[in-house]
Amino acid sequence: MEIRGDFRSVDSWLHRLLTYAETFSRFNMEDWSHLKNQEDYNRVYQLPIEQQQPLNAIYADGRDIAVHMSGKLPAFNYADQYPTLKEFVDSFNHGWIYQIDLLEKQVTDARAVTSGLPSPIWAVDQMVDLYLKQLDLLRSISQCISFLRNSDLYRIESGYTAPNPSTLAYEEILACINGVGKMFERLPKTYVGKDEEGLRDHMLVTLEASVSGSATGETFNRRGKTDILVRSEGDNVFVAECKFWSGPKGLLETIDQLLSYLGWRDNQAAAIIFVRNVDFGETVKSAAATVRTHPNFIRYVSTVDSTWENYEFRSTADPTRSVSIALMLYHLCSV
Repeated sequence: MEIRGDFRSVDSWLHRLLTYAETFSRFNMEDWSHLKNQEDYNRVYQLPIEQQQPLNAIYADGRDIAVHMSGKLPAFNYADQYPTLKEFVDSFNHGWIYQIDLLEKQVTDARAVTSGLPSPIWAVDQMVDLYLKQLDLLRSISQCISFLRNSDLYRIESGYTAPNPSTLAYEEILACINGVGKMFERLPKTYVGKDEEGLRDHMLVTLEASVSGSATGETFNRRGKTDILVRSEGDNVFVAECKFWSGPKGLLETIDQLLSYLGWRDNQAAAIIFVRNVDFGETVKSAAATVRTHPNFIRYVSTVDSTWENYEFRSTADPTRSVSIALMLYHLCSV
């Protein structure tokens, strides 16, 4: 299939999507139907209903993914469906490529059933392997969509006529905060007794000295006072909230608070979480899982450090726009 002319600037990524579509089509037409109808899959129906369900879910969702992706991935070429690249890319929001964690759990549930069977069901084992291949394809598709989202064409269609200069400033600010957070961890006797305001003020002093623009605390922006606000040339470059870990509910409330502070032009923020729990590793895992349950969550973007991940969220000021939120955790345990 030839790539439509107005998308030629990103044709290498779109060609990849076409290749993935062909693979999904083959899985649908040849593999899923064969495994369900011509092999020993009928043995599934002899199992108790609670054991059937995880195995049937592998088939149902696995084939649904194959059908859906084989049709969706080439659809960028049809201007009546997607007049712009932005509309095509944004149509993936909240779709299969951002639900891989949930899909992996289905594999775990299915394997828990099959491992307890007196003899293997060949068709089910093959379906699980096929399902895992599709998850790898979904990860590759996610990478393609990420590159398309960062392309000049997508940015122009989003209203930018040139690369956003604040992106470099955002990365510089996050790197500075990460350095300060790690210093808190290296010098626990100095910082472990400080409250949120004291820790925040130390970050502000370092930011003011290290990055361009002005860094202030407890500053009004949109619907409240944000802990950290960095401005440059009259524009807000960065907004952050500093909190002590109080559990998943507290983290979701912090994200709500952050989103409420971000106006239409504000799209770069961070949730900086100080953790007193001894089991810091479990807290980091819990925080990463919790972020993905927020109703405005769009996608995971990247892992920069073991306790710093970047995400994309839907703006509350304008649901058609997205904002970048970094989740950064630092261990302040006295033990």
